[in-house]
Amino acid sequence: MSALLVFLATFGAALALERMAHRRLQEVCILLTGNVELATVLYAVVLLPGVALHEISHALMAALLGVRVRRLSLRPERRRGGAIRLGYVEVLRSDALRSGLIGAAPLFAGLAALLVIGMLVFDLEAIQLAVSEVSLAALADALLALPRATDSWLWIYLAFAVANSMMPSASDVQAWPALVAGLALGSAAVLALGGASAWAALAPLVLGALRWLTAIFLLTACINLLAIVALRLAAALMGALTGRRVEFR
Repeated sequence: MSALLVFLATFGAALALERMAHRRLQEVCILLTGNVELATVLYAVVLLPGVALHEISHALMAALLGVRVRRLSLRPERRRGGAIRLGYVEVLRSDALRSGLIGAAPLFAGLAALLVIGMLVFDLEAIQLAVSEVSLAALADALLALPRATDSWLWIYLAFAVANSMMPSASDVQAWPALVAGLALGSAAVLALGGASAWAALAPLVLGALRWLTAIFLLTACINLLAIVALRLAAALMGALTGRRVEFR
């Protein structure tokens, strides 16, 4: 239960910091260009690696599941109300299970990419061990070591782009209730048939997955916090130099 609570708290913090990072990035793009359309293009270019992974993962999952892809676009556009759509994939209608998996594909792909970057560049295992041992000192040491990795700022940028593009959109989650219900029923059936032995085998896997997911979201939260501070300073400097102000409603 404690591992689940830690994961939920970390996930919630990561989501809140993601929203703040998007707002700060949009603010800097507007201050830098002084033009909403140019700012939208610049905003999309910064996040392009993550957006490309997001949309391509939709298309690949659809192809794997035998669902025809009609169109894929990475062209940004500002919609009614000021919302920005950075890309989209159009696929033919399918059943709820396949639709749910297609909608979830960017999240799976993003987590996989962050896991690879974390393991190969940022010693994500040290973060995971700190989480499992509940060691704040070890966690602080692991996070403070991020800028010391080889080509750290390039990888921090790529992790930032992926982390801030992998979450599902409103259209992506429309079929998730059926997908979640299917997974819940399948898990319940396995536990009912296997009894205590099935739970004993499943519990360590679930606990391990929660700890690794917590480590990934801690990594993204830390990167977004760095980005928010840097973008806020950049916005203050550009605002002072240009006299421009950006207000979000």
